[in-house]
Amino acid sequence: MTKWALVAMIAAIAGCASSPPPPSPRPSATLLVHADRMVIAGQYGDALDAYGEILAKYPDADEAGRARGSREALAALLAARAQVARLTADVNAQAAELARAREHAAAREHDLTRAREQAAARDGDLARARQEIARLTAEADRLRADLETLKKIDIDLERRRK
Repeated sequence: MTKWALVAMIAAIAGCASSPPPPSPRPSATLLVHADRMVIAGQYGDALDAYGEILAKYPDADEAGRARGSREALAALLAARAQVARLTADVNAQAAELARAREHAAAREHDLTRAREQAAARDGDLARARQEIARLTAEADRLRADLETLKKIDIDLERRRK
């Protein structure tokens, strides 16, 4: 039985050696695999070019349909990424502008608080000044009355001397 096993192995080896080599992959398939690997590696721009090359060189190949779909999906992905980057930049710019506006508002609020304090202090000064004016007016009225009284006394004294 060993003889037969040996003969079977030799026949199998000879059959493998005499069978034709597997066909080499089509260039379009090789390029498609290469483009897919670039996508996996994150080399989106190069992959987009490779998909375009497949469509340019092999428009009728079986892989052309998948290359077209992959290229369109990748182009949409890149456009979406660019839009996300623009929107992120816009949001960051608006956030910075909002922060500046808040700082400006806080400064104006501080100025307003200080102005209110100054107005309150001036109102106090004004109230004290009005009190002083009222006191001085009352004193002036009293002094006028005293002066009138003195004038009358003086007139009466003059009349008595005559």
